[in-house]
Amino acid sequence: MNREYISYGIIGIIVGLVLGFIVANQVSTGTSTATPQTAANSEPKPTSVNSSNSGQALPPNHPPIDSGQTIPAPPISGSGGSTGAPGAEAGGPTSGPAELPSLDPLPAGSKEERAEQKYKNIQLLRGIPADRLMKVMFAFKTSLGVDCTYCHIKDQFEKDDKTQKQTARKMIQLVRDTNTKLGTATRVTCFTCHRGQTRPAS
Repeated sequence: MNREYISYGIIGIIVGLVLGFIVANQVSTGTSTATPQTAANSEPKPTSVNSSNSGQALPPNHPPIDSGQTIPAPPISGSGGSTGAPGAEAGGPTSGPAELPSLDPLPAGSKEERAEQKYKNIQLLRGIPADRLMKVMFAFKTSLGVDCTYCHIKDQFEKDDKTQKQTARKMIQLVRDTNTKLGTATRVTCFTCHRGQTRPAS
C-alpha cells in the first residue's frame, strides 16, 4: 500500500473523530441546557409584593398597595405580646399592625427593674422596664413579618453578629428621633413604613 494513502486515511480518521466529538458535544450541551430552561419556564415565578400588578396575592392581613400612593399607618392597636424569655416564639402578636410600646426610659427615681438589669447587651433600650422589652421585640417581629432569629442568634440573643441587629438599633433611634420631632400629635412605629415586610415598599 502507498504511504500517501495511509497518511490520508489517518488524517481522515483524526478529523472525523474531532468533528464527531465537537458535534456530539454541542448536541448534548444544547439538550442539557434546554431541559432546565423548559423546567424553569414551566414553574410559576414568585412575584414581588412591591410590584403594582393588579390582583396580586399579598400575605394575609397585608394592606392593599397602590402604586404611587402613600398609605398612612392605621391607628395603633393590638396587644403587647408576651413577656417571656427572649427566645419565646409564641405569645406575641402575629399579624396586623403591632402596638409599639414606649421606648422612653423609666424616670431616674423609679425602682422598677430595667431591661439592662435582666437581659444582656441592652444598648438603645436601656432604662425601659424589663417586662416591656419582650413587648417591644414582638412589635418589631410583627411589623417586619420575621422571626426572632432574623436579628438574633438562636439561644444567644446578646450577640451582635448579625447586621440586622445593628440596623434595628439605627431604626430604633430613627423612630425615637421622628416621634420627638412630631411631638404628641402623631406617632410613628416600625409598621408605619414596613407594613409586615423586611424592606418597606418604595
